[in-house]
Amino acid sequence: MLGINQMKKSKIICLVICTLMIVTVFPVVGLSIQTGETKNVTATQPRNQPPTPAYAPIPPTDALLDSPLLRERPEKTVATMDDTVVSIIEQVDESIFLSYEEDLTANGPRPTESPACVAAAEYIYDQFQSMGLPVRYCPWSYGGYDSNNVEATLNGTDGTSDDIYIICAHYDTVSAGPGADDDTSGTVAVLIAALIMSQYQFNHTIKFVCFSGEEQGLLGSAVYAADAANEGWDIVGVLNCDMISYAVTTNDGKNLIVFENTASEWLYTYTLGINTEYDEYINLILTHGGSTWGSDHNSFWDEGYDALFYFEFTETPYYHTAQDTMAHINATYAVKNMRLILATLAELAEAGLLSNPPATPVLTGPNSGVIDVMYTFNAVTTEPDGENVYYFFDWDDGSNSGWLGPYTQGQQIAAQKAWSAEGTYTVRVKAKDINQAQSGWSAPISMTILTDRPPNAPTMTGASEGEPGHFYLYTLTTIDPDGDMVYYYIDWGDGQTTVWVGPYNSGAIATVSHQWTEEGTYTVQAKAKDTQGIESGWTTLEVTMPVSVEKYQATQLHGFFEHINMLLENLGLRLFRY
Repeated sequence: MLGINQMKKSKIICLVICTLMIVTVFPVVGLSIQTGETKNVTATQPRNQPPTPAYAPIPPTDALLDSPLLRERPEKTVATMDDTVVSIIEQVDESIFLSYEEDLTANGPRPTESPACVAAAEYIYDQFQSMGLPVRYCPWSYGGYDSNNVEATLNGTDGTSDDIYIICAHYDTVSAGPGADDDTSGTVAVLIAALIMSQYQFNHTIKFVCFSGEEQGLLGSAVYAADAANEGWDIVGVLNCDMISYAVTTNDGKNLIVFENTASEWLYTYTLGINTEYDEYINLILTHGGSTWGSDHNSFWDEGYDALFYFEFTETPYYHTAQDTMAHINATYAVKNMRLILATLAELAEAGLLSNPPATPVLTGPNSGVIDVMYTFNAVTTEPDGENVYYFFDWDDGSNSGWLGPYTQGQQIAAQKAWSAEGTYTVRVKAKDINQAQSGWSAPISMTILTDRPPNAPTMTGASEGEPGHFYLYTLTTIDPDGDMVYYYIDWGDGQTTVWVGPYNSGAIATVSHQWTEEGTYTVQAKAKDTQGIESGWTTLEVTMPVSVEKYQATQLHGFFEHINMLLENLGLRLFRY
């Protein structure tokens, strides 16, 4: 019995020691236990569940193995201060930040797949679209979840460059709260970047991307980055914004942490240089955070792309709670962080001078027509910088002209269109210059398309016989069922034609003339067409010219001399003898 009691005491002592080790030792070595938003499904879950964003316990593969880069590092050096970049970052202010924050947090908590998350995606899509950017939903299905990333693109002006730069954040939140800091603040940074930078031109393409599924383990970004790699996108750098608005002390408001992996060191050095160059507009101290997999940048690392993760200096104590609200964010601090991120992005993508858009084009053309007939519309615009322009016609039937050009500014251009169904269509046109700066839409033309009926075959009257060399008059008339004016086409049967004389009112009489030079029987044919170009059938008339020109002229000459001879005989003279 005593031995058994001693064994029990030994087990209790071991249990106490183990418990003390868990409580005291493991935190020292960095083991962090976090509960992410999970879904009870039978589908296989991804490897990662979300840790506290900045301090993930598992470093990425690249950091562990120092694996070779999949892509070469670009040779990027920070340029001297650029007035264009200054004009971009000066537009970032607290009012814009708070406006977007209010709109998004008004949805409440936005867990992936929830109606609030869907509403947020629609809001982001609409905002991108209102900026004039090409925008799309990028649907994904992963880990038992189905949702959409939202992507807008600002295409680069350098036709030889395939380089892509991405600014991104996640718009989903945990179910506990509205995520004003995590990560509405980062999503707002993406929206503000798109709003301001869409008014500028860049040599390289920029994509503005908002992910869902981050709180379930980086799901949306994992699919997006894998798709990009499969399609061979040349993504040079990714700037991930996640929790950039919490600061309650002066020190918090001066500092920002930037995380990177081994391959992305050049990108950290680059943003550090930007921070120094534009210090008077940013006023931050950057802390080298090392590597962490705790946000969407890691999805790009997994695919061999270089990426940075910008994160507030002191993590909000309201992380993943109902208190992560606008009451606990610092708009001044968020603006400083966004200015750094936008300046870095603008320099990487090589911001150019502001390009003034072309003037709104003037559109002219018909306002009525018929099915399957081609109609011509004209457009003209001017470009303040004297640059060549392109035109884009919207035909309002699901089709368009695509970008036509380039044309010299001030040059009137034409585009043609035929509609295949009755209806009223709103035709409009816009222009862009060689730097992608677009005009507004022109004043529209309302084009009514109907099914046209052809004129009746015309009635033709006139001489059915005669003598060569004489002109003969013919009349033509027809009725157009739609009351359109008409033209006439006559084939005289001798190789000569009268081509589309007119127009004449429906039912009016048209008069034409013709002469035949040789004897023969001719089949004259005539048809009509209306002002829509719809033609009638043929009508025919047989005309006979029984005497040739030569015979007619000889007969006339012989008669003349006969007449002269008779006069002379009456005078007792005779001029000709037969």
